[in-house]
Amino acid sequence: MNETIYLKVPECIEVTNPKVIFSDFLTIYCRNKTIENAIKSMHFFTFTNNGQIVVSILKIIEMIKDKYPDIEIDNLGEEDFIIEYSIPDKHEKFKEAISTFFICLVAFFGGGYAIMAYNTDVGAKELFVYLSMLFLGNAKQGVILLSLCYSIGLTLGMILFFNHIGNRKLTKDPTPLEIQMRLYEKDISTTVIKDISRRRESIEVK
Repeated sequence: MNETIYLKVPECIEVTNPKVIFSDFLTIYCRNKTIENAIKSMHFFTFTNNGQIVVSILKIIEMIKDKYPDIEIDNLGEEDFIIEYSIPDKHEKFKEAISTFFICLVAFFGGGYAIMAYNTDVGAKELFVYLSMLFLGNAKQGVILLSLCYSIGLTLGMILFFNHIGNRKLTKDPTPLEIQMRLYEKDISTTVIKDISRRRESIEVK
């Protein structure tokens, strides 16, 4: 009875070792653990510098079949995928901290400007004055109270919408920002795979 090996690979994976073996990017399962471990340790590619490659699963199947011609292979993952390697940078955490700081500044001031511009567009001040005179009979005191309630409500609404307070999530559900980031990453991966495949620079079967 022929052995069957099951393969699973994500659309994009980052490796930390320039000498890439199958276990660095493949999830492999076979009932025969000797075959499974042998395939996991097979060398696939060596990076000479930072970069990424697009690989067809057919190339993986070809390499396994060359060593085990009688084995059955079942692919449960992507047909084309990206392997990315970058040389570790000892200043990476510092650079990330600086980038995060400037992104927070842009988000804070940009968000504040957008809210002020929106309030000016819709005439929020005039609306507060009207509501204050209508319900309280005092424009000055009512506007301050309404503005305070509006600011608190806006803050609470943003916290609930983004599902975050600092680095803590309110619920286990993914936040809208996380969802958009995953969609963005998927779009990037799809574009990179298509562009490199069109230039015929991906690693395919011979």
